[in-house]
Amino acid sequence: MGQPNAHAEDAETLTWRELGAADVDAVEALHHRAMGPVVRPDIVKPEKRAYFEGILDGRGRIIGAFAPHLVAYGILQHRHAPTDTWEEALGVAKDCPTGRLSGASVAPEFRGRRLQRATITARVAMAPRGMLLFSTAAPANMPSWTNLLAEGFPIHALVPCYGGYLRYLMVRDRALYLQDQAVSVDPMDLDTQHDLLARGWRGFARTRLPSGRPGILFAPSASHTL
Repeated sequence: MGQPNAHAEDAETLTWRELGAADVDAVEALHHRAMGPVVRPDIVKPEKRAYFEGILDGRGRIIGAFAPHLVAYGILQHRHAPTDTWEEALGVAKDCPTGRLSGASVAPEFRGRRLQRATITARVAMAPRGMLLFSTAAPANMPSWTNLLAEGFPIHALVPCYGGYLRYLMVRDRALYLQDQAVSVDPMDLDTQHDLLARGWRGFARTRLPSGRPGILFAPSASHTL
């Protein structure tokens, strides 16, 4: 796999490779470093070691960046838990191959170098042809949904998950959106977003609100190819 493009200002050359079982200690350690001392499950879902072990044991794949230690990783999960109902949320048949971009971490000292976005690019590239790709992000987690929007994952729904916390369901749908009809919405304005999503509108791009805060552009789709 080719190396994703890092930020132009990143003076270090990172080595990218797919991780294996021997990397679980490094993945777990980086996850906890990136989470920080205060755990906020309403914003980022904390994971246990068993989850990473399961992914590396066949439930998915992990791409990692090294400099020379592990400084970023991204997970592509293709085998979901029996209790998951992602197919229902996505509106597809249970035999439809789906892949969830289910977690990424970047070492605090390497933030601001587009590495989270690079892990999205890498996971899209490693997914089998024909797999429906999706991810989730908390409305308050602006870096996560910003990067997913930029990499072609519009917001399709607001769903409770991971213990009842609201998350954007973001799907790589390759749709075109009617930008002349777009409206700017505050990500904290859940009522407006629920209404627009129920009408079939999608959040497709980041924008700037009159207040100066980050917002999301919503519009109906002109076409889509799910």
